[in-house]
Amino acid sequence: MKLLNIADIRIDGGTQTRVKLIQEKVDEYAELMKDGIKFPPVVVFYDGKDYWMSAGFHRYFGNRKIGNTTIECEVIEGTVRDAKLYAYGANKHGLPHSPEENRLIVIELLKDPEWSLWTNAQIAKHIGISAMTVGRIKKANEVVEPEEKTYVNKHGQESKIKTKNLGKKKEIKRPTTKPDVSSADFNEADDKIKELSHTIEELADENTLLRDKIAIGQWDASEIEKIDAEETIANLREQLRVANIEIASLRDSRDMFQIKYAEAVKVINSMKKKYKVKE
Repeated sequence: MKLLNIADIRIDGGTQTRVKLIQEKVDEYAELMKDGIKFPPVVVFYDGKDYWMSAGFHRYFGNRKIGNTTIECEVIEGTVRDAKLYAYGANKHGLPHSPEENRLIVIELLKDPEWSLWTNAQIAKHIGISAMTVGRIKKANEVVEPEEKTYVNKHGQESKIKTKNLGKKKEIKRPTTKPDVSSADFNEADDKIKELSHTIEELADENTLLRDKIAIGQWDASEIEKIDAEETIANLREQLRVANIEIASLRDSRDMFQIKYAEAVKVINSMKKKYKVKE
């Protein structure tokens, strides 16, 4: 964490993802700050020359409203572009974006030569919306899909998938001769399965997140306590996910050793029978 002069933080880099700030929220934060309530630090990106505001605009303007000249910041090394990408996904645990704001964020991601290659599920995960919503926004804005996209599974493994025929139904024709099934057909089917499986995983994660938000929203607590609770729950769920992966890996190792042990016992018993000395 670093205490920065508010005047040194740039807010003109297009990193503000909201259509407009909610003044009532700025006023609420300002009053809480007057009462000595400590807020989480804002997030800024430092490119070696400038500090670019990325997340925490309501807190930033709340500090300015009460006349503070410095603000506590989490400083991340990166460009203004990095600050934008971070900002697009920075409100999953705080004040959520409106549907219109999410729409504009998706459009901005699709304008970028790199981010536009992400799958719908990947874009949805970063923003905190559903992959179906991303698809509807693309369709409404007549976005042409690239021929190939980058797919990243939940374990961080990256691969490429062809998008040309994803979601299209093939015309079924009765074959007159034995079908010639090529490896391309299998690859295309595998790409579809990857995309659909990843979408299902993201929808399940989104459903869990929404249940957490509903539960926390019904809790009689302050806004800061609710934000802290959401972050704690998210961290615990991530720890649980990693633990489940480790458990699955250990289970696979155990099964492998059990199989090898059983094979070794068979070999030993066979050798005993083969070399058994007659009494």
